[in-house]
Amino acid sequence: MPNRILKESICTSDSIDMLSPFEETMFYRLIVNCDDYGRMDARPKILAAKLFPLKDIRVKQIEDALRALTSAELVRLYKVNGKPFLQMNTWDRHQRVRNSVPKYPSPEQADDDCGELPRVAATCRESRLESNPIQSNPNPNPNPYLCTEQTDVGSVLNLPLNDGTMFGITQDQVDKWAGLYPAVDIMQELRNMQGWLDSNPKKRKTKNGILRFVTGWLSRAQDKPHFDRQPHKKVDTKFHNFEQRDDDLDDYAFKKMMSELGEA
Repeated sequence: MPNRILKESICTSDSIDMLSPFEETMFYRLIVNCDDYGRMDARPKILAAKLFPLKDIRVKQIEDALRALTSAELVRLYKVNGKPFLQMNTWDRHQRVRNSVPKYPSPEQADDDCGELPRVAATCRESRLESNPIQSNPNPNPNPYLCTEQTDVGSVLNLPLNDGTMFGITQDQVDKWAGLYPAVDIMQELRNMQGWLDSNPKKRKTKNGILRFVTGWLSRAQDKPHFDRQPHKKVDTKFHNFEQRDDDLDDYAFKKMMSELGEA
């Protein structure tokens, strides 16, 4: 296995910054385990055994991390003959592709670009692999890929997810974040997130990753310098411990001088 390259630009990468410590570690371990074309077997059990041979890693941890890496557009998932594989995005821009035979099939050979693990689609009851357009539906959905199960009708604000659903933010969550990030206008930052996600549909998060995205955003907002914009109070320089005197100083000096001359 050839040496792989890590560039200092990863330290300022927005995509890397959205990952949890475990997801970022998995990303780096993928880099040193993929074949020379940035591809690998994407079965979670295989990934757990190859990437973390000395650690007790659960399959669910691998599945959740794969979803996060896909959502961040760092990894592409696809299937060939029903078997899942992954492709590291932008591999050819950062790594040397040798003239070797690839160990795994390319995405061009895919029979389905799953994008997410099948279980994610199943939560919305809309797996493309299992959908049957002929089957009758008593409540047809005009948009079959828009699942509304996760939308919170009692929410104060909804954030769009990468599968077309909406994630509801409740008032209890807003109150909790207000206590954790006292220097932040929580509702305004949530509106900023909503606008950013609307403008960047390819960077929308999964249901499992959206709260991590929110807290990461709020944490960075908390760390930004905040300036007191209230006008400074004018300093009162008056003396209040002396009675106000209306005497004319020149007149006082003249009277004192005449008094001294009279005594002389």
